Amino acid sequence: MLSSVTRSQRSFLRKCALVIITALFLTLVLYSSLDKITNRFNYYLTWCNDHLSSLLLSSGFSIDEVVVTGNKFTNEKDILGLVDKTQPIMYVSLSRLADNIQSASKWIKYVRIYRTLPNTLHINIDEHKPFALWKDGNRTSVIDYEGKVIVDDYPIDNLVVITGQNSLSNLKFVQDILKSKTQLRDHISSCVYVGGRRWNIILDNGSTVKLPEDNPNGAWDYLGHLQNTTDFTFSDWSIIDMRIIDKIFVKR
Repeated sequence: MLSSVTRSQRSFLRKCALVIITALFLTLVLYSSLDKITNRFNYYLTWCNDHLSSLLLSSGFSIDEVVVTGNKFTNEKDILGLVDKTQPIMYVSLSRLADNIQSASKWIKYVRIYRTLPNTLHINIDEHKPFALWKDGNRTSVIDYEGKVIVDDYPIDNLVVITGQNSLSNLKFVQDILKSKTQLRDHISSCVYVGGRRWNIILDNGSTVKLPEDNPNGAWDYLGHLQNTTDFTFSDWSIIDMRIIDKIFVKR
């Protein structure tokens, strides 16, 4: 009985070995042919894609017009150069194109792209808003309202210049006077943060207004009041010193 069982077990092991060898052989054959199968599959996939692309282009689903809006500081040619017009409009990956455009310029904050079928692509640019020019040594940077640097060495003539150590950490006063709609605001040329504690305002006629450390807003408002209600003329004075409360010292 033991001999009969042993022979049966041996027969089973031989069958298992044959199955394993056959499986390994077939796996080896399949693996050696995998590259050919993959290449053939890719060939047919490319063929189908090319013919579908040609069909769509011939049917009018090409990129014939690209409308760019919202860009003031970003060069439109740089944006258009990132659009592949050789492909059908449906083939454009809007998210990938938006990422590429946003990476092309530090001015760009957000990009929105949408299609108008059959052949128009719309690209809407949301740019950072320039607030002032910040001068730090030999570097001049455009900053936004929060004092964050947008770009370096970009000339914009109508922006106020801000200088002085720690000036960007103490922008509240400058933000207040630049957003106020007063006649005096239009004459500001630059703002200098002095000694890490107070501001000097340089007017466009070259006059320097020295403001106090405490309540500079009150002093500035009073100066604007003088301009509107009296014959006080800034062009007559090179220095207008308001550092002492309730007193104004002037120098020609």
